[in-house]
Amino acid sequence: MHGNTAGTPVPPRPHHWPPADETAFPPPPRPLRTVKGLATAVLALLGLDTLAGGALAVVSDPLATAAEIVGESAVPLLSNSTLLFVLTLSRYLVRFCLIVVFLVWLVRARLNAETLTRVPHRWFKIFIVIGWVLPVVGWWIPKQIVDDIWAASRPGGVRGESIGRQRHSWLVWAWWIAWLLAFWVVPLSSVALRSLAGRPPEEVGALVGFGLDPFTWVPTLLAAALLALVVVRITRFQETRAR
Repeated sequence: MHGNTAGTPVPPRPHHWPPADETAFPPPPRPLRTVKGLATAVLALLGLDTLAGGALAVVSDPLATAAEIVGESAVPLLSNSTLLFVLTLSRYLVRFCLIVVFLVWLVRARLNAETLTRVPHRWFKIFIVIGWVLPVVGWWIPKQIVDDIWAASRPGGVRGESIGRQRHSWLVWAWWIAWLLAFWVVPLSSVALRSLAGRPPEEVGALVGFGLDPFTWVPTLLAAALLALVVVRITRFQETRAR
């Protein structure tokens, strides 16, 4: 016979008290997404960009260009204008793809880094893109973003409560110094020296804008090689911790 018999107390229905606090039970961290494929694409595009720069160097006769800086003889700058145009366009296309793929890799690596630590990063994700082009502060924001990703991804993760006070990687430092030399210090110094030497402004702009200035080759190649190492190391950190 079902139902309650007269006089038998009905037990109270179970309830939760105090009410469950959702903030006390944070959702599980999202799984790490692999960045290995994007890292491979970045390395390939870095190689193509380097090859395109080397081809431009051969076509533009860089030794003659360098000799013009210290001499008075007029040597033709371009040996084949059509080939130079094709190579220059190809390099700009490769570099555009490199920038896009690298930023996608950086965003994905940042999302993984946020999963690997509860310590907040120093910059909002929007600065991963705009941090490179902001005046003045663009000289250190991208490095700090990469520093934070490195600190959160490495074995052991962030030590302490401040990600900005972690010991910074010498590899990231070396890459960033080479990048500043290649894209800011050396080009600006070259423009200033050539202008003081009385070189036509349009010629100076062509040398620097097309990447034909021989003085930028060494820091540019060094920055590319160091960036490749940074991408490989961070990718390996995250792939290892995802297992």
